[in-house]
Amino acid sequence: MILLRIRGALASGAIALAVSGCASIAPDSSFAEVSALVEARTGAAPGWARTDEDRAALSASVDSLLEARVGMDEAVAIAFLNSPAIQSDLEELGIARAAFLSAVLPPNPVIEVVRAARGNELEVKVSVSLLELLFWPQRARAGEARMDAARADAARRLAEAAADVRIAYVDYVAARQALDLYEQAESAGEAARLAAQAIYAAGNIARVDLDRQRQFAARMTAERMRAEGRIGPAFERLTAVLGLDGQQASALQTLSRLPAPPNRMIDADRVAEEAVSDSFPVAVAEARLREVASRRGIRNVEALLGDVELIGEFQRQGRWSEAYGLGFTLPLDLGASGRLRAGAEFRQAWQQLQQARLESLTASRSAAMRAEAARELALFHRDVSLRISADVFDGVVRDFNAMQIGMFELLQARRDRVEAGRDYVQAVAEYWQARADLERHVRLADIETSSDPSRRQETHANAPSPATHDRAHQHEGHVH
Repeated sequence: MILLRIRGALASGAIALAVSGCASIAPDSSFAEVSALVEARTGAAPGWARTDEDRAALSASVDSLLEARVGMDEAVAIAFLNSPAIQSDLEELGIARAAFLSAVLPPNPVIEVVRAARGNELEVKVSVSLLELLFWPQRARAGEARMDAARADAARRLAEAAADVRIAYVDYVAARQALDLYEQAESAGEAARLAAQAIYAAGNIARVDLDRQRQFAARMTAERMRAEGRIGPAFERLTAVLGLDGQQASALQTLSRLPAPPNRMIDADRVAEEAVSDSFPVAVAEARLREVASRRGIRNVEALLGDVELIGEFQRQGRWSEAYGLGFTLPLDLGASGRLRAGAEFRQAWQQLQQARLESLTASRSAAMRAEAARELALFHRDVSLRISADVFDGVVRDFNAMQIGMFELLQARRDRVEAGRDYVQAVAEYWQARADLERHVRLADIETSSDPSRRQETHANAPSPATHDRAHQHEGHVH
């Protein structure tokens, strides 16, 4: 009973390894690890709906979040609790767990039972792969590496989803801001057109001045229509990434304006450091390299010997008889092709790791540059352009009412006000979008520093308060 003794010797170890493997990759522990990684990166923890009770609890949490105005962080929290796409990504953890369980368990024996159609002849054949038994620990290590890759990939998918949510949120709120701006401009343009019509009827301005005012009013109407057309698609994209149904979407209330960029600067030197060490794609590539390295020795031996089976055969013809043996395949190329494949797979995995590091570094630095440039530009527009345009517009209105300047100067000042507001909103949106892209690769808390006043322009020193900005924004179109 040689075969049975081998199997018996392995039984206790198989059970112990299987039990320990199950404990190390329990779905709750794997999910908890992923959740902690993602929460540290995004500020929100995902919820995994595996039962009806889970789904009911997550739905109640979403309804609670929708009762108040939803900011960017709340939007990410809603998506993490509600998005079917995110729930699908989380199920990859369950699939990876099943694959790992298969890796840590001993190889399955093959049992063949044949009974003669006549007589009492019975044949039982039991076989098991010797190589799978010998390389069982290495297969378990490869399975553990695959599980690590699954965890990192789940975290990567969630970080990507959070960035997509933030970008969709920014697009929608920025579209609403632009619509508000052009609605004010359209209202002002129409009021000015009516005033110009009356002045023209009184013979105090030329026809060309009236036509200029009409042209401006038409242009503002067209811009309002264009801005209005962007609202619907942006809202649909936002509700889609949040996973909201029709009733939930109707309850969604976002902020009316994007928050101003912070005074904290992004430390470009830290980006290069954190881009690799804190990158989920790099973690995935590292785990896959470990998996390939664990399987490389197995593949080399398998390439040389093919498969080796321990076989036990039992026959009964009145009494039992036993026979034992080995069965194996002998590759005609003596394993050359298998060794070439194993070497190529390892080198490929290593190169994929290098590429992941390069891409993470490049993408994160590019996003950091875009975010910092947009931040500086937005602050400049807020502190300089908007204030100057407001002051200029107020002065032009006074001069126009005093009949010291003509209609053309008033129109130009109004255009400058609209363009300044538009440029500010665009710069703020670009900042938050670039920041969201950067968050795919690094944890922002590690790379933001306090603003260096010496790097700010002197004109920024007397920056207006938010109330001053509101006044500048709301002035648009209120004076005829």
